[in-house]
Amino acid sequence: MKILLLLLCVGMTLSAAELRVSMISLGVTDMARSIQFYRETLGLVMGGKPGEVTMFRAGDVTIALNAPLGRSAGTAMVGAVEVIFGVESVAVSHRELEEKGCRFVATPHEVTTGLWAATFTDPDGHRLTILGGK
Repeated sequence: MKILLLLLCVGMTLSAAELRVSMISLGVTDMARSIQFYRETLGLVMGGKPGEVTMFRAGDVTIALNAPLGRSAGTAMVGAVEVIFGVESVAVSHRELEEKGCRFVATPHEVTTGLWAATFTDPDGHRLTILGGK
């Protein structure tokens, strides 16, 4: 039986099509402030009740605001991670988010022909980008 299982495991391969990101967990330092930002500023829908880990739906991906992760990160809160939101118009979304108080670290710019991006930060400094048409 062990040999059969080993042969089955050795012969198995995962294709990239089978791997799907379902959740991104972001460490936060102030849950109430982060909830307000993701719900009020970004307009994401909260899944369930707020707690030490609070979930928001972002299309097919869940963003988990994670207070224990934030506490364990100490001063190393922000790393080389960026959450990218697909939008129809970067210019329109940029204007709307700026009106809601988002601080942009990169204004709308063309990344490749016809594909535009602008980057802002959440209250904990996590980089969030809007990406789409002009």
